[in-house]
Amino acid sequence: MNELHFKIIAETNALAAKYRQKFDGDLEGELGAWLEIAARREALVYQVYGEAQRKVRLPDPKSGAEHAAWDALTEIWQQEAIHTELTRARLASGLVSLGGGPLAPAVLQAIGTLEGRLLCSLTPARPSLGQALARLFVMAGAVLVPGTVPEFTRELGTMNAREFFGLAATLELTARQTYRRMSDLLSSLRAKREEPSVQLQGLQRELHRAYLDEDFHERAFLRMTSWMDAAGRFKRGLSEQECVQQICDLLPQAPEPIRGTEPRGNSTYVVTDGGVGALAKRHGIELVVVPEE
Repeated sequence: MNELHFKIIAETNALAAKYRQKFDGDLEGELGAWLEIAARREALVYQVYGEAQRKVRLPDPKSGAEHAAWDALTEIWQQEAIHTELTRARLASGLVSLGGGPLAPAVLQAIGTLEGRLLCSLTPARPSLGQALARLFVMAGAVLVPGTVPEFTRELGTMNAREFFGLAATLELTARQTYRRMSDLLSSLRAKREEPSVQLQGLQRELHRAYLDEDFHERAFLRMTSWMDAAGRFKRGLSEQECVQQICDLLPQAPEPIRGTEPRGNSTYVVTDGGVGALAKRHGIELVVVPEE
């Protein structure tokens, strides 16, 4: 899995280098191109984390750790739906020019959904006919349209639950890198404009929030892998409450509590709840979100 992790990161870094060269000096064009990538990627992970895949990876949760993993993955999936809508709405707004091509936001997200389904087919919990067909699809794509099929997809195979969460962490890492690059581009774009733009300021705030969410999701998935052995079996003896607390402890902490208030019970002040606010509440953990100024 480590080798696959590095190959996915290498693909993202290669794309970043390509965009820097292609859009040299065109901040808005590069921002639009990255928004297109984000739209596809969010649609992809929404598919990969969906209920059908949860049932495949965690078919019959029994231990406390399994229940915590199921619930955390469910709520992260719901958070990714918000990111999916964010990228669709911003692409449709026309605030920035589209740098990668003339495809509509809905088409980009449809492509991302298909890519997610393909990824799921390539990485089943057990060998399947769908995996064989997906491999044929990848091979045909590599021959007919060279360069459009990521190299790492040719080496994907069956994955146990631990390997699946490791893959999810890598996908979140690349998403975090994408949002960070878009935020940097926006900072430069805003600095070049003579008049302040409320829309650009709002977009940058949204992208920074998404960056924090993806950073948390990556660390949450990595923490979940520690609840399993190398074969992907959940360790016994871990309570659901303990595992949920571990996840909540990974959230980005607010620099200080809201002025004039005092912590109450098991309250934690965070910059974002990362999508797991409802899960935390069910376990008696109060997350008080303090937006960054």
